[in-house]
Amino acid sequence: MLDVVATSFYIKAPAFDKAAFEHHSSELFDEWEAQVEAHLLLPDYALALVLEEGSIKGRGKVAAYAAAVYFGIGAYGDFMSGLGTIRDQAAYVSNVLFEQAKNEFSCSSERGNTKRTGGEIIYLQRLFERVQQGVLTPDQAIREVEGRWGKEAASSPLFMRKLAENLEVAPRFPEQLSLSDESWPDCLDAGPLDKEPKPRSPRPPDPPIPQHYRIEIWRPSRGQKKKVKLTRVR
Repeated sequence: MLDVVATSFYIKAPAFDKAAFEHHSSELFDEWEAQVEAHLLLPDYALALVLEEGSIKGRGKVAAYAAAVYFGIGAYGDFMSGLGTIRDQAAYVSNVLFEQAKNEFSCSSERGNTKRTGGEIIYLQRLFERVQQGVLTPDQAIREVEGRWGKEAASSPLFMRKLAENLEVAPRFPEQLSLSDESWPDCLDAGPLDKEPKPRSPRPPDPPIPQHYRIEIWRPSRGQKKKVKLTRVR
């Protein structure tokens, strides 16, 4: 399977007992799944959410086989616009997970952060840009995808053929003009460097919590039952 969405977040939340932590985590998974179902239009996918206390650290992932990704892209017309639409959908479901987690775990909007790594949709979009910039030829790009995806590429010949066709016809970016000019004088009068900033005082550690649990919730595909694994970390 390919990672379509890969996102992580951290929120400063109050401590929860075991039952409450499991309940809120399960509720968050169900809320996020409903958003993924509504906004990420893939025929099938796997969904996973991992949460850990101290405060709340989370990772969410949506994965799909290459054939399902190809179907999702193809539902929006041409390859390039479909790829952009799936990218926007992936960004939305990443952001909504963070917002839902803050609501579910009673966290104020100022106390947390999130990071979206993007997954293979972002990778494909950057691959097109590298070909358009002339960094890679279309053949080199296809070989890179085959090496990266392995069996997924081999099992999806239609996707790979369409990808190759669209890489060939992707409009190339014009060459950037150089800004260097040998006639420009060297900068001889450099100003004084700023003073080094003083080191920050170390942040006091978070107070210990009575328990520290990690929960993994996942659904292998849209038609399968949700699975839950709760473990005590310390």
